[in-house]
Amino acid sequence: MVPDEDARAQRKKEVKKEPAQHYTIVPGERTSSTVDLQEAEGHARSPKDRRIGRHVFGIPFFRAEAPSVFRRHCAEDCRVGALFTRHSVLRISPSSTRSARYSVDGSRFWAILIGIDVYKHSRLRGCVSDTLLIKRFFTDDLGMPEGRIQCLLGPNNPTPGDPKLTPTPSHANIVDMLYSLVHSPEIDQNDNIIIYYAGHGSIYRCPEHPHAVRCHSGLCPTEALCPLDRDTQDADGKWIPDISDREINTLFKHISLAKGNKITFIADCCYARSFSRQDQDSVRSTHPTSHASLDDMLRAADERWKQSGDPNYRSVLSKDWQPDMSSRVVLAACKDNQSAKEEQGHNGFHGVFTRTLVRVLRSIDYKKGTTYIDLVHLVNQSISQTPVVAGVHKSERLWYTKPR
Repeated sequence: MVPDEDARAQRKKEVKKEPAQHYTIVPGERTSSTVDLQEAEGHARSPKDRRIGRHVFGIPFFRAEAPSVFRRHCAEDCRVGALFTRHSVLRISPSSTRSARYSVDGSRFWAILIGIDVYKHSRLRGCVSDTLLIKRFFTDDLGMPEGRIQCLLGPNNPTPGDPKLTPTPSHANIVDMLYSLVHSPEIDQNDNIIIYYAGHGSIYRCPEHPHAVRCHSGLCPTEALCPLDRDTQDADGKWIPDISDREINTLFKHISLAKGNKITFIADCCYARSFSRQDQDSVRSTHPTSHASLDDMLRAADERWKQSGDPNYRSVLSKDWQPDMSSRVVLAACKDNQSAKEEQGHNGFHGVFTRTLVRVLRSIDYKKGTTYIDLVHLVNQSISQTPVVAGVHKSERLWYTKPR
């Protein structure tokens, strides 16, 4: 065995020996009112597992090169539904709370955490702080090694220093990072993979049917996540679109085929645009892009996937396209007709859903037998929004733990 491989094997043994931390009650949220980008950079570039975290800024983080078609840079060096559905709102009693709290094997976890405040229009204020809160929960409570976590952050007030030390949540970086999970040699079959997103969502409809719930094309409505560089031009002068629910679903399907379906997607965003003007700065939803249409968004994704040569790809342009709901469990901040809001507290701005989710996960209510359905019920008792859970495996124990 060569020295690097020997060191790698030794590190794996050490990680396996580390005792996973128990879930504990914390008296309050340990967050800062000021976004600390340097902290995020330290998390993303931790000396721990440095071998995993060496690739940044448009290059896959988890040591697996995505096909060149998935690697592209955005304009100015990136400075600046079906996704969840069809979900059902579940209101059932949680599992028995008499079970003892438990620990998990944090060394079998991987996470990509995305938080975007600094949009060109309709900026947000709590997404980056939410992402760092989630990150601290994973490391401090779940026992996940910092080298297993990649943060893609778009703060409003970045800390002075080289911005390239931390990858930005551009369209290219988000897609590249997710695709890198498919071929990563570091991730074993049936490891837990958690994707967290806090930022704007948007919804697209066909120009011919702007108000239709459904149309004969099968393309609308199409929900989308909004990257930092949306509505800017790339190096070739093309307008950068949002990331459609169809492309996100395709990515999750390919990750699950390669690594198993122990995937959890947590999304603190929404798609409804029925809120008032005075609420627009606190709601995590925005209008579709001005320059890239629904057709542009889907065709750009279709072209990338076709050029990748992936034999399992099914066109995102298909009229009968359906999401593969067996590939992951989704926890979403609210129902389709509701708004995912952020509020200011004594520790700064946070999303109502994320703040409550972490509080529940750290509370006495969270027990050994808790399922994803139970978790949503517990969160729903505390907030005005109605969180939802989706996926074939939503009745599984949280983090896919097995009875002992």
